[in-house]
Amino acid sequence: MTFSTTELSDLAARPDRFLAAARDLASETGSAAFTVAQLTGRAGLSLKAFYGCYRSKDDLLLALLTADSAIGAEVLAERIGDRTGAEGVHAFVSELFEMLALPGAAGYAGVLVREYLRLAEHHFDELRTALEPLLTLLAKNISTDQPNRDALTMFGVLLGGIYDVVIGRARAHEIAEYLHQFCAFGVVR
Repeated sequence: MTFSTTELSDLAARPDRFLAAARDLASETGSAAFTVAQLTGRAGLSLKAFYGCYRSKDDLLLALLTADSAIGAEVLAERIGDRTGAEGVHAFVSELFEMLALPGAAGYAGVLVREYLRLAEHHFDELRTALEPLLTLLAKNISTDQPNRDALTMFGVLLGGIYDVVIGRARAHEIAEYLHQFCAFGVVR
């Protein structure tokens, strides 16, 4: 059996189509409460195509978090600029919360904060790998004996604040300042 260039291109594009559909559904609902059937309908692809790309919805969510964490870390790094150390940590926190207002960010943030603990329980290593670009960006400004571990812990605390913003319980700027002060005592020397 041989495939044409068009067929190969269509096969290669399927994961991206599923990610785009998941991103759209997450942006609309602010959560990952969509079904695989809704996702395949949005992507215009079959269930067979979905399971040819992903083992489960969790695998898709991890792929979405991987893609969006890389993009988010790149944007966040540009916003932080040349600030380092304590100033870099402050910039990371404040700019992370400022980014919640960017187009499409609320959907990603909603999925991340609502799915983080569940995914961490069942897919800890994969989730940590997905979030690695953000964790590395934060860790490079932490001057402790275990900056990577401290970045992971701090990121978990920040997700609690992002959750409060996503559900409307807190304003981004206020919670960012509070969490920066709270975390800075533990991770900045």
